[in-house]
Formats: sequence, structure tokens, C-alpha cells
Amino acid sequence: MTTDDTVPAVVTADLADAVLDLGNLLNGYEVERVATVSAIRRAMADTEPDCIVVTGKSPDGAWRRCVDAVRAVDATLPVVLVAPDGSERLAAAAVEVDVAAYVNLAAESDPSGRLAAAVEAANEWSSGDHSARRGSDAEAGSARPADYYRTLVETAGDPMYVLDADGNLRLYNEAMAERVGYEDADLVGESVERFTTPDSVATADAAIERLLANGGGTHETVEIDLLTAADERVPCEVSLAPVRDDEGAFAGSVGVVRDITDRRARERELERYKRIFETVPDVVFVFDADGVVETTNERATDVFGIDRADLIGRSYTDLLDADVFGREAVDRYLETVARLLDSDTDAPGRFEVTLTTPDGRERTYEVHVTLRSVDGEFRGTVGVMRDITDRTRRQAELERQNERLERFASVVSHDLRNPLEVARGRLELAQEHGDDRHLEHVDGAIDRMETIVDDLLALARQGTTVQDTQLVRLDRVARAAWEVVDTGDAALTVASDCTVRADGSRLQQLFENCFRNAVEHGSTGNRNSQSSGDAVEHGSTSSRTGSGDAVGQADTDGSAPSVSVRVGLVFDDDGEPDGFYVEDDGPGIPADQRDHLFEYGTAGSNGGMGLGLAIVKDIVDAHDWRIRIADGAAGTGARFEISGVTVREQ
Repeated sequence: MTTDDTVPAVVTADLADAVLDLGNLLNGYEVERVATVSAIRRAMADTEPDCIVVTGKSPDGAWRRCVDAVRAVDATLPVVLVAPDGSERLAAAAVEVDVAAYVNLAAESDPSGRLAAAVEAANEWSSGDHSARRGSDAEAGSARPADYYRTLVETAGDPMYVLDADGNLRLYNEAMAERVGYEDADLVGESVERFTTPDSVATADAAIERLLANGGGTHETVEIDLLTAADERVPCEVSLAPVRDDEGAFAGSVGVVRDITDRRARERELERYKRIFETVPDVVFVFDADGVVETTNERATDVFGIDRADLIGRSYTDLLDADVFGREAVDRYLETVARLLDSDTDAPGRFEVTLTTPDGRERTYEVHVTLRSVDGEFRGTVGVMRDITDRTRRQAELERQNERLERFASVVSHDLRNPLEVARGRLELAQEHGDDRHLEHVDGAIDRMETIVDDLLALARQGTTVQDTQLVRLDRVARAAWEVVDTGDAALTVASDCTVRADGSRLQQLFENCFRNAVEHGSTGNRNSQSSGDAVEHGSTSSRTGSGDAVGQADTDGSAPSVSVRVGLVFDDDGEPDGFYVEDDGPGIPADQRDHLFEYGTAGSNGGMGLGLAIVKDIVDAHDWRIRIADGAAGTGARFEISGVTVREQ
């Protein structure tokens, strides 16, 4: 034991595996280092130390067994608890087991000085005549909260206070004073309500009542608000422990405070991000460094048709095998991550990918990928998938409209000007020479301009998207189109009365242009006799339909029509109806011209702008159908096959 001529003897034990040399922090003391609780018992028997110093990291660490072992041998020998990086829960546990002092090294600017001061204070308290520390009379016990924890409170780096049984402040340390903005002694004797709110008092009282009901020996952590001298409200977490006198009666409480302002701010920010995460209309994925889904939002369920719980915890390779992601999406993702890892920028990577939704629709997504890293180490990615299908379609539509405007400008500036100049020149000649033969050229030029204007109006009135479709009768739409086209003595046969899903008006326009093309081009060459055996009804002099399948107008001398046109169904490889065709028995279309036939400006034989079949292609595209040109069924003539159509046979 210490005498007037010797330095204090201290036994130190690093029981928290903190790899601390407590002896170096206690320079000037006689230090014996041990490593276990049993070694502490032996040291107490051999050297009779003045103080035990142990390390602790958690409230239930080995240091608690050390305190029990010391108490079993010497109830008055002080124990100092040292925390390499303490917490308010550890400080509350120190109060609970009655250590003489608690030092949080992480909270100290001078850890060595603070530890030496704590050991000295503990020794002074232990060596003095302080019967209240282990006394048994009620009077001494009633004074216990004011002095009993003084060394512990004053040596703690965390804000700490002691209340009596009536909730009045008996003791608090410098860290607590700084936290609430008062001087060291300003609050002594004041009610706890001086520096906290009524709701916080009720919360703390309820926690103490629960601890007392449990028989004591534990501590509880609750959240309260402190009120500072500047009337600011500070959110805090306080670990509470009841204080009992030597007879076991409730004598007050000890609180260890931690400011959680930053944590509250982070929690609010996290909650805000969670709300955004769940309500954003985009799909959000969070992958770890191995490509495993850590989390995603509910929007992913809508897009991929699989519950969020079934996505979390699975790697992108698993999801690829399960057909949740397509190969294109995974490859683009990996390429983007590799590019970001090789770059020096924090900007997200971006790519577009087309996916098929559970209902069979193809949707285009814009994917943004951001790297996650901690201290420069790759920890995974965050991916955001935004549906840009409608935006992409609008962009494509705008591009098509711009192209159409350019074509209009070309027609107005060039193609209309030519016949207009011809008409003006011939009219001047007719006026100058009085020769009416020039007027025939004027009439021809006007006819040509009228044809060009008709083509332009057709192009202007039809859009490139279909807003509304419904089931329509193929035969009725085809016959309606036939009636408004100048078909001369041509004949029409419709071989099916099925229904198709389409915009009826646009479908009729498609038939009108196909029929006009067949009549104009088919009638200019040698027509072959109809070999399919389909009946052709010959009207008298009208192009109105008759009551049968075949409609048309025959020559007045009873000869066969100049060209026959047929409409029927197209079938896929499984024999299921997949669309329809328009076929004529005219001279056909050479194979080397077919690739350019749908381009704008492919001139027609009647002097038009060649917009008819280009308009047909636009209508097909607007419905997401497909069109191809082939030979007629008999090996001659032209056949236009439109596929990808929803067909319902009667």
C-alpha cells in the first residue's frame, strides 16, 4: 500500500484487447501489468496495490468481472475504468458497478494527464476517512449521491450528472456544463426541469421506474432534449442508472449524455431519401461489390414482375439466368462499371437498353450507374432505370416531322415551281400568239400540280403514331377504300372477312394508296389473266361495290378488267394469321427497285411525287407492323405483305 515515502502502486490490465500500454500513461506510478482477472487476484494478494486500472469497450466486458473480483477481496480498493473509445452506455455501466473513476481516452486532449488525475483522485478518496462510501447508517447513505460519484463524474470525459431522489441536480461535470452552456456550479440544487423539457423528464422517470421494477443492477438508454442557457433545444441520448443508498432505497439517478444532433440530422436525411427511394417512379438498384442486390424499390416489381424480396440477395448473374435481366442489360452494365472504375471522374455512367416487360411490351430505359466507394475502395454501385419509351417515341416523331417539313419545303420550292412555270410560260405564249394549243399544256401542268397537292395533303394529314386502335372488319375497310379511288375498270377481291386491330381511318388510307398504286402501275403493263380462280363481278358502268366478294368495273364491251387486285391473309410459320396482303396481277416490281420503293420522292407514273407508298410505310410503322414486297401468288404482279398484325378470324 502507499505510504508517505512511496508512490502509489497500480495494477493495470488491458482486458479489452485494446493493445494499450497503461504503464506509459501512468508515468511516475509503480505499475504492475497483468492480462487476466485471475492475475489481478494474485497481484492483490502479492503486492497490495493502491488502485486497479482496467480497459473496457462494452458494458458487459471482462472489466465487470474484474470489479467483482476486486470487491470480493477488498471492498474499498478503487477501480478505474479506461475506455479507448468510450460510449455513454459504457459510462452508465461504470456507474452501475460502482467504479471509482471512468476515463474516455477518445474524449480527452491529454489522455495521460486525465488518467493520472483519475488514479490520484481515486486513491485520495479511498485513503481518506469516507465512511459514506461503504457506510451503513442512513444519514451517510442520504449524502451518498452528492459525493459518492464525484470522482467518477469529474473524471469522465462524457457529459455526466447526478440527481437526488427529488430530481434536483446534485453534481455534474465540466463536459455537462459545456453542453448546456452554464458555469460549473450554476445548476447545483436546481430541478432537472431547468435544463430539459417536461416530456423528457417524463421519459427519463419512466425509464428509472422500469429499472427499479426490475430490481436495479441495469441501465437504460432513452432519447431526451436538453435546454441550453441560450434556450436552444439539443437532441440527446442519455443512459440512466438508478442510485441506491446503503439500505437499497432509491436515492437518485445518474445520467450519461451524448449529443445526437448529427445523428438526428442523418436520420432525417435518411428518412427523406427512403421516401424518395420508395416513391420515385424510376427503378433503383443497389448492388454490392460482387454484383449482389442489396436493396431495390417497389417499382422494380412493376417492371420485372418479381417481388422485391425475391430480388434482394441475388446476383446479377442469377437474375440473368432467371430472365429478369437480359444479356444486353448485363453487358452494358458491366461495361459501364469498368469504364467508371478506369476514369478519374465521379460522374455517373449512362446507357440505354430495351427490355421486355411481363406483359410482353418492349420498353426503353435510360440507366444511370454511380459507383459506391469508401476510402477509395469499390463497394458496389447504385443504378437508376428511367422509362424513356414515350420520350424516345416523341423524339423519333419530332425527327420524322422535321423530315416531313423538309420534304414539304422541297416540294414547294422545286416540284410545284416547275409545272407552275410551264403553265405561266404557255399562258403567255397563248396570249401573245392567240394559239389555243398552248392552253393544253397549261391544263396538263395544272393537273400535275393538283396531283402533287393531293399527295402533300395526304402526307400532312396523316401522323406517324397511332393513338387509338380497335377491332375493324378487314373486308369492309378494304371495300370502303376501293370506292374512293379512281379504279377505272380494275377489279377487287377480298378473300377474308376477319377483324384486325387497327386505326380504321389510317388502315383505309393504307388500302387507298395500295389500290391507287396497283391501278396506276398495273394498268400500264401487260396484265395476266387471273389464275387464282377468284370470281370477278363486272358492274355496268359504276365503280360501286356489288354484293359479292369481287367488286369492280368491266369494260363496256364485256372484256376482263385491266388489272385485278386481291386482299387476303398472311400466315406465320405456325400457320397462324399474322397480317394481310394486297396483291395485283400487273407487271410486278423489279427486285432491284424494291428497297427504294417506300422512299419519299419515288415518282409515280402519273407525275405525282411518289408519296403514296411512303405514306403506306408510315402507317405500317405507326402501328408497329412490318411490310415487305414480293411477287404475286402466280409469280407475276406485285404483292405487299403487312405482318405483325393482331388478327381475329370470324
